[in-house]
Amino acid sequence: MTELRAGFARRDITPALGLPTSLGVACLVTEIWDPLYATVLVLDDGQTKAVVVGADLCAFLQEPDTQIRHAVAQALAIAPDQIVLNASHSHSAPYLATEYSDRLQPYGLKVADLDYVRYVQEQIVAAAREASANAMPVQLFAGRGNVERVAGNRRLRLPDGTMISRHGRPPQAWRDLPEGLIDPAVSIVSFVDLQGRPVGFIANYACHPTAAGGDLHGWVSADFVGYGLRPVEAALGGALGLFLQGATGNVGTGKWVNETPLGDAEAMGSRLAAGIMQALETAEPVRGDQLRMVRRHVPLQLEPFPALAEMERRLHDAAATGDTGQVVAAGDALVIARRFADFQQAPISALTIGDLAIACLPGELFVEFGLRIKRESPFRHTLVSAYNDDSLQYIPTEAAFAEGAYEVTGGWRYTQIGDGETLTQGALDLLNELVA
Repeated sequence: MTELRAGFARRDITPALGLPTSLGVACLVTEIWDPLYATVLVLDDGQTKAVVVGADLCAFLQEPDTQIRHAVAQALAIAPDQIVLNASHSHSAPYLATEYSDRLQPYGLKVADLDYVRYVQEQIVAAAREASANAMPVQLFAGRGNVERVAGNRRLRLPDGTMISRHGRPPQAWRDLPEGLIDPAVSIVSFVDLQGRPVGFIANYACHPTAAGGDLHGWVSADFVGYGLRPVEAALGGALGLFLQGATGNVGTGKWVNETPLGDAEAMGSRLAAGIMQALETAEPVRGDQLRMVRRHVPLQLEPFPALAEMERRLHDAAATGDTGQVVAAGDALVIARRFADFQQAPISALTIGDLAIACLPGELFVEFGLRIKRESPFRHTLVSAYNDDSLQYIPTEAAFAEGAYEVTGGWRYTQIGDGETLTQGALDLLNELVA
């Protein structure tokens, strides 16, 4: 008979003043509003061990994702495939992209500080060791709560038919448009010890954390994610909360921004906290405690790139301007182009415990995909975690390609029509295999 054990631990990963934040390059830390954390959950049923990491970062791209997973694997003597790194995607936090850092050195530019990336890795490894050492027998509960006035679909049509992307702090006329399609629920998994005391929880919600700012700025914040988790943790006597970002490629806070970036982050955090508390109060026991985790790759088409020489020229031209957005977009694209065949194999993972499943997918999946996975999953409780290796960036639906607008034509999309549907079906296929 299996006995599920779980341990939580956390480390501070707040960058120092002067280090790159958000997309880096010309965007450096000037002030810190609230700390950034990496929170680690270690699960072990005596036969399988799995690690889930939630970090207050803009993104893990493939190289740091791989290196950190391998470092944790070595520390805990498990396979790297048993580890998932999820970034909350706060736009007020560092972007961990390291693979083209050498090409930016001649221009004196940094997307990410390599010493900081190593520091994040060390902190995650230390937290994983602590969580593993502290693991105890637990019971699991799963629930859902409604979150109001945080998420809104970014892609809407104006009265003249123009498709817009309502991100950042848009004009009032755009905020007055309908909320659009979102996933309004925060899904939680609560871990309690055998005496019924809270050990920790997972909160899974789909919305860009851009209340604190969707543009380039120097302040650091975990955004509404941090302001949402802290009061819940306090209410639970210090039990740690681990946030998993959902399928939110076309969902953000632009509908509901109202005051100042800090005021909006605090207000939306309070609304997220209310949804989490509702979910905790109505959570039901998870049936079964056998732990399974599988990672595989789904073949995608991806959009063809120009010749590598042209891609190198684009990065050179962008770096010469120092424009943050252009530099990062050109650098990310060059990484994909240089290893095109590798990136055509997109990683997905599924972690299951009894009738609970967590589907983990890469990139900025549109909300339609997350809703479909939840709707068609064979498991009674299903969480959908995106932003696990964000190298593929936006992953739109087939319908969105014809509509255009930022998420399709803004330079941060590498998938072809149908790739998102293929990835989603791959996740559903994996869940169906694990339920058998």
